[in-house]
Amino acid sequence: MKKLNNILKICAVVLLASIVVSSCKKDEDSTASYTPEKEAALIKEWLDAMVKSNKDIDTTATGLFYIVDKEGTGETVKTGDEVTVKYTGMFLNGSVFDASAYHSEAGTYTYIHKDTDMSKRMITGWEEGIEVMKKGGVSAFLIPSAKAYGPTGSMSIPPYCPLIFVIEVVDIK
Repeated sequence: MKKLNNILKICAVVLLASIVVSSCKKDEDSTASYTPEKEAALIKEWLDAMVKSNKDIDTTATGLFYIVDKEGTGETVKTGDEVTVKYTGMFLNGSVFDASAYHSEAGTYTYIHKDTDMSKRMITGWEEGIEVMKKGGVSAFLIPSAKAYGPTGSMSIPPYCPLIFVIEVVDIK
């Protein structure tokens, strides 16, 4: 129950920041007509909102932004590990486009980190971000489109669309 509360807290902060950012927009579909310039502006607004909310934003070596809600314990995720996670994928406006709870009764998703089968791999931002996490950890990642679905998008995700993933590492084998 405590883990669920932590995930709900970080989702609430992300949603609050998304509302703050989106409230500045008038009569505009927040997912329509993304461009690299619009993406950069949205990322800056989101980061500014997080700073105003006193969130400690960490950055990987390649510039992936993340907020640690709960540190895990043990080893970090490595290539070839079987990783079980709970996750929620959101647009910057707070709309959820995917969640592990949509895919299993247990609300978890298990995959092989950096699987050799490219068709089973996660987006680059996910793979990079989760490598800073340990079992039991919960973090929110701001993933720019260059580390997600890029200029083409994918199904319900528009081109040049930055994404937020809140991830809890449930287990690492």
